[in-house]
Amino acid sequence: MSQSARVHSLDALKALHAALARYGPEALEALGAAEMEIRRVFDFLHTQLKHWQRQVEKRHEDVNRSRADLAHARALRQGERSGYVEQEIALRKAQDRLREAEQKVTVVKRWLLHLPQAVHEYEGPARRLAGLLDTDMKQGLAVLENKIAVLEAYMAAPPPALPHLREEEGGPPAAPGGTL
Repeated sequence: MSQSARVHSLDALKALHAALARYGPEALEALGAAEMEIRRVFDFLHTQLKHWQRQVEKRHEDVNRSRADLAHARALRQGERSGYVEQEIALRKAQDRLREAEQKVTVVKRWLLHLPQAVHEYEGPARRLAGLLDTDMKQGLAVLENKIAVLEAYMAAPPPALPHLREEEGGPPAAPGGTL
């Protein structure tokens, strides 16, 4: 005895197809945006490295200038233990600013050293995802479209003719000759 499928609606399959059709291009766009952001980060780090290296030079000059000012103030007040406190404070501030700039250079260099490895770890899975989205997704969508078309054709076809039941017995029609 053949059984027929009971297909009432294809809305869920059509919604899945629509969602997958949107997901593919959106995911590819997100991968492209991530790649652009990675390039921006590298550019930013290189810019920051140049900036902080210039700051180290400038602040080193400030430290030398502050040392010279302090030496000059001490020379003017020979034998006195005070009178050059402002120059000592200025030297300490200049040294702190120099250390800050040197730390920034160190941090940026560390990022520039470690970031390529992190990007490399990202790129492998990203390429696999892009390949999946480019080929497998298209194939999957085509298979899903085909299945939806087959089911729509099935739903449009008239139901198969069933043998007429004998009303009085509720069973199959009598075989020729009157017996079963």
